[in-house]
Amino acid sequence: MKQLLSLLWVTVAVGVGAASGTESPVVPTKAPPVIELRDQFDVLQRLSFPGTNLTLLTIADKKGSDQIAGWVRPIRERFGHQIDIRGIADVSAVPRPLRAMVRGKFQKLQTFPVMLDWSGDVVKAFTYVPDKANVLVLDGSGQILRRTSGEATREAVQSLCAEMEHVLVERAEGLPEKGRGK
Repeated sequence: MKQLLSLLWVTVAVGVGAASGTESPVVPTKAPPVIELRDQFDVLQRLSFPGTNLTLLTIADKKGSDQIAGWVRPIRERFGHQIDIRGIADVSAVPRPLRAMVRGKFQKLQTFPVMLDWSGDVVKAFTYVPDKANVLVLDGSGQILRRTSGEATREAVQSLCAEMEHVLVERAEGLPEKGRGK
């Protein structure tokens, strides 16, 4: 609920201008239609919309990466292959001469593909929160249904799972997904 109110506050501040005169970041409501980045194995990964799956997208920099497993592990256990789980690492702060070393560390630490954003352009498109795990739920059109950041608490994971379950049930019943309208 706090996150929903925070998102509402950001939306209102952007819409009418912040009272302090400082600009608030624009929080996107939709993913770019195509995301193409190479992973730690130097394989081109593509995430494009429209798609058929509900997608859990995680975004993190080095500090936030320690929080990712707390979100992904229970969600993968609960949903398996019912949803597409993707990750983007913000590695834009890594100097060019150290990129091969960083790529090698990712290869040793992660067996699943992690898209590496060397420029930072893709993660900026999502207005992610640095130093925290950013977790987004995207519907098949790329609409961001839910956005949260930080450590995974039991309650937060349960809430996210309940929302994804609701979307999957609606889709199975042929109803429009939340946020799409009719």
